[in-house]
Amino acid sequence: MISMAWFLSGVSLLCLSGAAAGVLNRKSAFASLTLALLGSLFAAAVSAGVWLGFFSPGEPFVIPLNLWQGLNSNSSLPPLQLTFGMDTLSAFFTFLVAAFSALVAIYSFKALDAEHYRPYQHWISTAFNLFAWTTILVILARDGFSLLLSLELMTLSFGYLVLYKHYWATDAPDRFDEDHQYRYRIAPQVYLMISHTSTAFLLLAVLLLSIHAGSTTFHDWNQQRTSWQGTLPALVFLLALIGLGIRAGLTPAHIWVSLVHPSSPTTTHALSLGIAIKVAIYLMYRFFFEFLPPQAWWGYALLAIAVVTAFVNVWYAISSHDLKEALAYHSIENIGIICAGIGLGLIFRGRVPELALLGLLASLYHLLNHAVFKGLLYLATGAIDNLTHQNVEIDRLGGLIHRYRFTSSMFLVGSFAIAGFPPLNGFISEWLTLKTGLEGLAYLGNSSPLLFVAVLLSMFLLVTSFALTAFCFYKMAGVALLGLPRLPESERQDWEPDDVPLSMKTVMGLMAALCLLLGIFPAWVAPQLAKALQPLGITGETIAWSLTLVTPESIPAAQPGLPALVGLLLVTLFVHALLIFAMRRAFRVPVRRVPAPWNCGESLAKPPFHQFSSGGLSYSLRKLFAFLNTSAMQSPDYLPARLPLSQSEDFPQETVEVFRLAYNRITARLLRFSDAFALWLQNGDIRRYMTYV
Repeated sequence: MISMAWFLSGVSLLCLSGAAAGVLNRKSAFASLTLALLGSLFAAAVSAGVWLGFFSPGEPFVIPLNLWQGLNSNSSLPPLQLTFGMDTLSAFFTFLVAAFSALVAIYSFKALDAEHYRPYQHWISTAFNLFAWTTILVILARDGFSLLLSLELMTLSFGYLVLYKHYWATDAPDRFDEDHQYRYRIAPQVYLMISHTSTAFLLLAVLLLSIHAGSTTFHDWNQQRTSWQGTLPALVFLLALIGLGIRAGLTPAHIWVSLVHPSSPTTTHALSLGIAIKVAIYLMYRFFFEFLPPQAWWGYALLAIAVVTAFVNVWYAISSHDLKEALAYHSIENIGIICAGIGLGLIFRGRVPELALLGLLASLYHLLNHAVFKGLLYLATGAIDNLTHQNVEIDRLGGLIHRYRFTSSMFLVGSFAIAGFPPLNGFISEWLTLKTGLEGLAYLGNSSPLLFVAVLLSMFLLVTSFALTAFCFYKMAGVALLGLPRLPESERQDWEPDDVPLSMKTVMGLMAALCLLLGIFPAWVAPQLAKALQPLGITGETIAWSLTLVTPESIPAAQPGLPALVGLLLVTLFVHALLIFAMRRAFRVPVRRVPAPWNCGESLAKPPFHQFSSGGLSYSLRKLFAFLNTSAMQSPDYLPARLPLSQSEDFPQETVEVFRLAYNRITARLLRFSDAFALWLQNGDIRRYMTYV
């Protein structure tokens, strides 16, 4: 049995010591990252043991505050305290946060030595320690006050990371154009406003739950979940959905993600966008299944929002010309896929519990898979960022696979995984999500034709999103990695001559191996994930039935002979590589290299004009929605709504982020109304002022 007091004290001591080390030692981040690594490994080991059932967690750790106990002895207010505990669900999420924090720490030892990080590495490591620690606190919180306090601390710690590009643009204004300087200046403000708006809605939901249960603890909320009456559960659901949807980036609240996260250090993206943004998903599991009695219409509402989120964000990812921005949009697209599984779980929770569990299992599996392949993509992008000295615009790269073979290969593995190609992990969880919907269609077809059509349309939009994801990474990887360099040699002189150091390669290689293993062995992974869902009231019989749908026979890419076949293929490739290496060493055959392939005598002096651009590849798709680009200039850009795709003076291309455009117009109208109202209040009439008194 694990003592929560000792566990939380150990993690807090190591992470806070790491933060202090970053403040005290401004010349190096080594000590700070080492303590972050030790704290993360400790948290990962303990939480993995609880999740997999090797040992049980102890009683929740309670820190009484007693702020108002002495004010009124007859007060009916619940005691104010901080409560932290662990079950299998929180242990799984704690393991993810801690494991990825450890990997990011190892990666950052060398990554933060880059020129653009060196002046700020001490406070990046400080904020990283605080961010990992507060994220774990949110997951371990066991009462409403602890949850809200931890969320605010998490917001502040990540907000400190978002200041990185703002500080850099302030210190070196000549390095960035006006558009990027504006983006980096408003990113911290946007993040704080969005986060506090989310917390405000969540605060209302927490207050209603606490009033109903007469307590702020999660245990009492769960005990009173069956005593709700009237429309109050629906109100709490809507408040929680809005609050958590804003924090997760569900459409139309996705507008902040692609603006805020590229302003933070790329080394931390694997944790922030790969894991920490899924804290909202963790709280959805808690609120929708543990604290409230699920209703079917909640599932239909969440499913509709989820599939729209997936489709809209993959569309803007295709239109993006920046690697970081495109990956941020894809993170929200995958949040939509995860929420689609949760929505299917809500739909069938009271009808077919087995299908509900399958939907939750699919969402949890995709959450894990997305953390792995998106973490790999962010780490590879961070490596490209370091190697090219902050050049991550797709049309300014090209030919990277010839210069940085390992990093480019890792990006390709992540691209194949997120595109859903078997036998990599992205295919498995996407297939399970579709399988839940298809199994549910067989049930809904006999009971409700209208709902049948709704779920069928949702599955169609999901499949469309999967296909568009494959096209998007074909564009990103093809333009950025393959072909010839798109910049002249004079502009590539400061690029690094060699690939990234061994520590960064090791972390990326481990993530790539996980992409393969999670795709080959779903029949082993699924039962372990089912253990994490037990706190949501899932019975053993339901788990046993649902796992029959995750057998190798039910997954086309996981047939019984596939692991042996893949293993044989890997061994064959390894043997062939050894033979080729031995023959080249033995015979030393000279290799004649030419600068470029024969092209019928045409000069390739300007290679960018002889290759497809990212805007050219996506043009045919963007043309379908050209009507959205007509009125962008008629709105103020509080948030940058125009996304340029080409710098060409003859053929400029841009797309419009219609949700940011709508936000700008709403903001402009609110400002005009507030100005008019203020003028009405203060019009200089002394009689009106006396009326106010």
